[in-house]
Amino acid sequence: MSIETPAQPAQQSPKPAIDKKHFFINRNFTFLALGQAISNMGDFVYSTTLLVWVFTLSHSATAVSGVLIAQYAPIFLLGPLAGVFVDRWNRRSTMVASDLARMVVALLPLVVPASLRLPAIYTSVFLISALARFFMPAKSGVLQVIVPDKAQGQAASISQATFALAIVIGPAIGPPLYFLVGPFIGCIINAISFLVSALSLLAIRVPGGGLRPVLIARGQDAAGGLRLVLRELAVGFRFVAKTRVLLMVTFLALIAMLGAGCLNALDIIFVSQRLHASTVLYGPLMAVGGVGALLGAIAAGLLVRRVEPRYLLSGSLLLLGLGIIFYAFQTTFLAALVINFIISIPNGGIEVGFAPILLNTTPRALMGRVESVIQTAMYATSLLSVALAGYFGQFVPVYIIFAVGGALLALSGIFGWFSVPAQPEMALLEP
Repeated sequence: MSIETPAQPAQQSPKPAIDKKHFFINRNFTFLALGQAISNMGDFVYSTTLLVWVFTLSHSATAVSGVLIAQYAPIFLLGPLAGVFVDRWNRRSTMVASDLARMVVALLPLVVPASLRLPAIYTSVFLISALARFFMPAKSGVLQVIVPDKAQGQAASISQATFALAIVIGPAIGPPLYFLVGPFIGCIINAISFLVSALSLLAIRVPGGGLRPVLIARGQDAAGGLRLVLRELAVGFRFVAKTRVLLMVTFLALIAMLGAGCLNALDIIFVSQRLHASTVLYGPLMAVGGVGALLGAIAAGLLVRRVEPRYLLSGSLLLLGLGIIFYAFQTTFLAALVINFIISIPNGGIEVGFAPILLNTTPRALMGRVESVIQTAMYATSLLSVALAGYFGQFVPVYIIFAVGGALLALSGIFGWFSVPAQPEMALLEP
């Protein structure tokens, strides 16, 4: 029986630099950004293909909602626990393994008998979401290493812009490809996108131990016992609770998600009941919003160089909330289309403000746990909002619920403006 010794910090890699030869900050971030842009595109093609496929197989709204349940369940089953292991494993290796595993899982619905097609789709969605619980916090850890602190806002702008572009293109080509070629094409596109992402990650070069900031304590393996995992998880919770910047940002995010969840749940009903338009027009409405978010992300990337991230985040939420209140009282589709484009511009600035705060406040050794804790809390609040919207939507007009959701978003912006303090110098080692 060995004596337990405290985990020691790994040797930190040299500070990354901005390379003016690369449009995307530097060589490493260029590979990461391009790989993720292609992967995001594949994700949206895949998700829209599956929704159409499930409805075609079942003609049931309940079956379609099962896709969303399969997607959200791993967030709560794994949640912060995944962050513990991300903080103990090599971040790039974790991402590559996740991508390669998801590449295989994306093809699962194609290789099973027709009688098992629906369960295979649910299983595929569940496993892809479960693997993403490891991938996403690991990606944040890699960003801390390959992007200079002062360029985190620019990196978030580029990432958000490519994500918004995927929102516009993915859902637009997914259903047509399904009806033109068949469901297999969406699965293959997603599998290929995961392979491209993995190859892009393998091209990243980081010297030293930067991609694995914590060495395993002597006499312990990477998994550790349950007691050790729970103790390390508690460290992540305590760090969020004791770090005022992160605690206030978490409260801000929970208020915002309480408002945003009801919007996501009832948007298509709003199109039908309030705008008196066909639900077919829901797609163009979302596409226009994606274009607005794309422009907003680009603009926020320029502003974040002059505006503190906390003010960019809070201001974006305030403007988005006020815009949604105005949007809620529209009665024609054309007016809603124009307003949705305008209010989506500040929506593009939310992640650009949030990401630098998270990455520049959290020690590298705690990145996995901290992000997993915050993300799990946000998704839980969002699901609560969806449930409340579904309940109150039975007897409260949908536009009133939208207005309340917008007011909560605006309130989160006001709260953040006055409560989120300036960021302290980021500690690189675990406290």
